[in-house]
Amino acid sequence: MQVDPNLLADRYTSMETNELVSLYNSGTLSEDAYPILEAELGRRSIVAGPRPPPPVFEEEPPFFSGHWLGLYPADSANGFVAGLVPALLAGALWLIDKLARHFFPNIGLVSALRPIFAVLMLVYLSFATVAVWRCARSQASETRVTIARFAGLKKVAFFTLLAVLVLANQI
Repeated sequence: MQVDPNLLADRYTSMETNELVSLYNSGTLSEDAYPILEAELGRRSIVAGPRPPPPVFEEEPPFFSGHWLGLYPADSANGFVAGLVPALLAGALWLIDKLARHFFPNIGLVSALRPIFAVLMLVYLSFATVAVWRCARSQASETRVTIARFAGLKKVAFFTLLAVLVLANQI
């Protein structure tokens, strides 16, 4: 983003000295802004010193691979990976099944949708089991690890049972 140097100089002139020093030390300025700020500090007889390094932001791991590796807290694995995502996936697959059976009742592929969806759910739930197990390690005590694993695996078991029932055409 390009900023007019005159506007930036006017802004720095209107700021208090302690604000300018704080801004300089934050390390968040662009290479174009530093010389203007240094000139304003020099005009006020303040020695700027060396430029601070830019801030380092810790990159968050990707959602699913981070859960697979156990890098997220147990609450995230239990709430999202073992709870919300399978519920949304099951709802979406159910809706697709109903719409396909309503709009395309005579196509042979429609009868294969339920087993395909059930297998997809079982594959996802295998991932969720590993994610719950690994993410539970972030708990403070062994008791909490066990409780977190049980809570997540309970959800996985519910969705697994649902997928197996669909696979067996009981629903």
